[in-house]
Amino acid sequence: MQTRDDITRNMLNRIRLIKEETEKKEEDKKQSAIAITDDPRFGQNALTSQIEQFKSSVESGAQFSKPGDNVADSPLIYLPDTGNLIFSGTIPCLNNLKWQFVLKTSTGSGCFIWSDGMILNKDNMQILNKLYGFYENWKNQWESESRDLEMINNTIKNEDF
Repeated sequence: MQTRDDITRNMLNRIRLIKEETEKKEEDKKQSAIAITDDPRFGQNALTSQIEQFKSSVESGAQFSKPGDNVADSPLIYLPDTGNLIFSGTIPCLNNLKWQFVLKTSTGSGCFIWSDGMILNKDNMQILNKLYGFYENWKNQWESESRDLEMINNTIKNEDF
């Protein structure tokens, strides 16, 4: 017959196993994401052209992290498992508003923003409207030019990432 200590020990072991499995799944997801850079394998100036278009259309002072060791910090990320694309950055003049565009979402709208204490005035609303307009154009462009995503996907399959 099992004692209370045995039951507790079994529950803790199960919790530990579940936690380890969850961490492994999260790590696998991180490893499957690929930072899109200006590397010719992704097309001519794939990252720089996205950033320049954003700065000229929305806010010239927008900031983008530099692709480094951590893929999650990159401004343009491709997820080959789902065929999804994520583009993100910061707009300092909107109290460091963080934004993220996700190409494929369950709702069809993938324009996300995060900010602390931003004042909603005419100038800030104009930038937010430009941000959403750029998102719609960005999404439509990538959807209509799906061959670019296919090229990236083929590059990933043919090379060791």
